[in-house]
Amino acid sequence: MLKALTLTTCLFGLSGLALANTETTEQSAPRICTIKGTPDSSQFQIKKRIKVAKGTYGSVEELYPRFAERAHQVGGNVVINYNASQRFGFWPWRIVRPVVWGTAVKWNTPVNCQQIGGIEI
Repeated sequence: MLKALTLTTCLFGLSGLALANTETTEQSAPRICTIKGTPDSSQFQIKKRIKVAKGTYGSVEELYPRFAERAHQVGGNVVINYNASQRFGFWPWRIVRPVVWGTAVKWNTPVNCQQIGGIEI
């Protein structure tokens, strides 16, 4: 009886730690403001064109954290000309894969994503 109680307590404690770890990972995922078109060029400085892709099947949403991280790495805080879709890969049997691309830019003023017509991913 005591062993079963101890084992149950340990399992609940470990599952609680796993849930806490998952929550902090989700909260710390990088975010980026994306704009589908090209706004007035006096509002930003172009940093670099970026592209993130997955080699196999999946959702473009899986790529958002890597895409945001890549934009921040090159010094951008907004991505313009943003696009995301399923594309055919290199292989002849036509495997589709998710691809996300755009141009990372450094916005000249503080960024309010909704005011500049963007969507935060």
